[in-house]
Amino acid sequence: MKKIILVSLVILTLILAASPAVAAEPEKALIIYFDYSENINTEGMDIDAVSQASIAEPERYRDRSNVLVMADMLKERTGAEVYSLHITEPYAPKFEDMVDGAQTDKNENRQFSFSDPLPEWKEYDTIYFLSPIWWYTMPQPVRSFFQQVDLSGKQLAYFSINRGSGNSNILKELAEFQPDMEIFAQYLLSAMIDNEAAQKEFTEYLDTQDWLK
Repeated sequence: MKKIILVSLVILTLILAASPAVAAEPEKALIIYFDYSENINTEGMDIDAVSQASIAEPERYRDRSNVLVMADMLKERTGAEVYSLHITEPYAPKFEDMVDGAQTDKNENRQFSFSDPLPEWKEYDTIYFLSPIWWYTMPQPVRSFFQQVDLSGKQLAYFSINRGSGNSNILKELAEFQPDMEIFAQYLLSAMIDNEAAQKEFTEYLDTQDWLK
């Protein structure tokens, strides 16, 4: 009987040794961005007017937002899926008309809703988030987003553009809204440079990051 058990164990060991190892599932990443140019009220505007308004600046020194430039570059580098946040009540198409209302939204902690279903967070391990900076922190729709979802256990990198105001409040607020989320990178790019310069600066930054290697 002991011999039979011993032989069975040897056979089982040989079978397990010959079986292919089960590879761990690769981490899955998602790029999420909020951009003013995709959240404006275009009712009654022709295509050319929409294109000009989407620059979101009085000066026409670039073709599109540098948020979109960075999102495209991250997609190319990481292969991650992309999701754009769209609010149900879009902003005025002129930046100068929007900006004061955006400050009121922040001061009153207005809660925004989104026109598309949010992603299934359980499918993702890493999130790359991109947005402008308004009034020294995230735009209120982005603050609403982080207040409404649960990203516990996720890893997040935050990329932002600004017109001179700093991003000193972002990390503090992210830690408050998502205490169990790990922030592994943060990057700030000027909104005042053209797209070509933005690509150059962001490329130089990405080339130094270990998490991309």
